[in-house]
Amino acid sequence: MALADVYPLAFLSDLLEPSNCMFSLRRFDEHSGSGDGRFWTAQMAPPLWEVSLTLRPRPRGKAAEINAKLWALEGTRRAFLFEDRSYGPAAGQAAGNGVTVSSIGTDRVSVALTGLPASYRVTAGDRMSIAFGSGRQFMAVFAETVTANSSGTTGQIAISPALPFGVSAGAAVVMDRPRLKAIVPPGGYTPFTDYPGGISQGASITLLQKP
Repeated sequence: MALADVYPLAFLSDLLEPSNCMFSLRRFDEHSGSGDGRFWTAQMAPPLWEVSLTLRPRPRGKAAEINAKLWALEGTRRAFLFEDRSYGPAAGQAAGNGVTVSSIGTDRVSVALTGLPASYRVTAGDRMSIAFGSGRQFMAVFAETVTANSSGTTGQIAISPALPFGVSAGAAVVMDRPRLKAIVPPGGYTPFTDYPGGISQGASITLLQKP
């Protein structure tokens, strides 16, 4: 069977079981300044999520499977869907599968949501993802705390990064288990080391969002 160009969650992401997971935004900004202390910056491209994972020790056979599937990405030719299995919304309440974008702010750094449970609390630091276009995935973090009304609709909520133009009102929003499409950049994988006794450990991965 030929491998998919984008691995589904169950093929790799669900196997990783990291001991820690760190999300950060890799920015592509250009800076300049002058001798009198003035400073300018310009965003040359939208920021991308970068994820650093340290993988848990595991039996040698399981480690070999992960090594093989990561090597089969063939550098950056293939991508895979990734979920942070340790993540959960701060309120501890499931948002469900019916959440959609109600409206988008004119600057595209805020969205209103509908389809949430009544009085659902969206907390600053919660994540969301939206599938759009031809297999693309957008992920954002909410930058403020807002409570939905009794109909499950919120006002505008600030997000980061900005919503891409391919996403429009009515798009389905994943709140409980947000995901992104990722590649492993060159040098981004340290494979498992095998030890006597059948245990392998020491693997780590850096992921970069594939826009």
